[in-house]
Amino acid sequence: MRRFTPVLSPKSASEPSYRLARLSSLIQHELGQIMTREFEPPPGVLVTLTQVRVVPDLSSARVGISILPFIQSEEVFKSLGKLAPHFQRLINAKLRLYRVPKLDFQLDNTEEQAAHIDRLLDSLKH
Repeated sequence: MRRFTPVLSPKSASEPSYRLARLSSLIQHELGQIMTREFEPPPGVLVTLTQVRVVPDLSSARVGISILPFIQSEEVFKSLGKLAPHFQRLINAKLRLYRVPKLDFQLDNTEEQAAHIDRLLDSLKH
């Protein structure tokens, strides 16, 4: 399970190009709709598509997924990995791109890190 890391365009080290940002947004929107219809997480598990970043050569798209509770993230992550080719076919059919970036699901544990920081701050208050 890899951690989510943003991808930046080689032209600008601070922000992705307009085309990459627009394609990332479009894929995120379509993938969100597809996951709502096609993916059923286990009961009591919340799966959130946090962001999509397409690499500059359009070969892959890093898909940030947040899974709560974190304990079940490995099981959910494996099932998403198995469904990735199916999701890619559906995105290709919908967007009709010449080259659909390969979906690379990565765990985005920002919420878990925020909760950990909150616990640390609470422990300092007491």
